[in-house]
Amino acid sequence: MRRITHCILRILLGGNSMALENYRWFAERLRDKRMTQRALAKLLEMDPSSLSLLLHGKRRMRVEQAAEIAKLLGVPVNEVMRHGGADVREAVVTAPATLPIVGWIDGENRAKLDWNSKGSRCDIPGYPPTAVCLQWRTSQNSGSLVDGWMLVTTPPREPDAEEMLDRFCLVCIKDGDAMLKTVRRGYTPGKYTLLDMFSEPMHDVEVAWFSPVLAIRPS
Repeated sequence: MRRITHCILRILLGGNSMALENYRWFAERLRDKRMTQRALAKLLEMDPSSLSLLLHGKRRMRVEQAAEIAKLLGVPVNEVMRHGGADVREAVVTAPATLPIVGWIDGENRAKLDWNSKGSRCDIPGYPPTAVCLQWRTSQNSGSLVDGWMLVTTPPREPDAEEMLDRFCLVCIKDGDAMLKTVRRGYTPGKYTLLDMFSEPMHDVEVAWFSPVLAIRPS
């Protein structure tokens, strides 16, 4: 009976049958981990409806999103990419074992960056080849507890409210500095409130670019 139902669904859905099969794959992996889709969205710091669009194939999954989902579900990233529609041309099947260190973060969560740095690398496997690291250098101030820790992120991209909101990101304010902030919706359309533990909130800020934080690793 199950097989007949599956065949009927394929006939009725036509071109959408592959999307249905891909969504079922994600649903099975979630069951294997005894995790709900809403719980996965919370771990990804993503709106549940946005995650649903990704898993149903209605929105293109980016490589770094595939890497995050793969780590949480305990499955190979190339499998997530295949079922999630991520462009495999943006990544290799085996992620690099080391990532370039492209800058550092001070005790006020401000970043000094050189995206083209070819110098030091950190040993953090399991992230897409576009990923990079920044290191905290905070030995002389109140942030000394995280001195030497590594932050994994990706190169800058255009501001996208759906991707930024309620997420910890490296953001660059227009005509200003790059800094680590949690991004919230601003009081003016197209602007944002930026929060952290060390300073007063920054209200109605215009963001020039952002990079999502994928991981933070102790030294």
